[in-house]
Amino acid sequence: MDKMAHKYTQILVAIDGSNGAEVALKRAIESVKHNQGVKLDILRVLDLNSLEYGGAGIALDGERIYKIEQANEDYLLKLKERLLKNNEIDSDKINVHLRFGNPKVVILDFQKEYQNDLIIVGSTGKNFIERLVVGSVASYIIRNADCDVLMARTNFQKKE
Repeated sequence: MDKMAHKYTQILVAIDGSNGAEVALKRAIESVKHNQGVKLDILRVLDLNSLEYGGAGIALDGERIYKIEQANEDYLLKLKERLLKNNEIDSDKINVHLRFGNPKVVILDFQKEYQNDLIIVGSTGKNFIERLVVGSVASYIIRNADCDVLMARTNFQKKE
């Protein structure tokens, strides 16, 4: 990424625990390490309507939502500490954010609010049927973002 014609300064990567998100995060970290003046926003969006949290008609009460929020905030802070330490990056170069809602909507709203000029997304972890039913967040972001979007592929191998 350090040889791109356009100089990006504010990168957004949304993480969800998938392999694709991990690849996107690695690409974003490399960009921050190798390009002066680049800052990274790491965003985790919790969709409480998804099967991951509710599902099967299980209602989430305020206490469970609070515990989910605290666990994710702790995760993000530890992730930031680990990324800073392992990559020798200044603490002001990475910010972590937690939001609730539909990831498709929240990511695009976040990008506008924080004026990110590049979003790095991971390739979807969904199978063909899941993409047909609910759609891929990554494909939605690519179609609707107001800035450049880079798709980080899990099976990409750099040729020397």
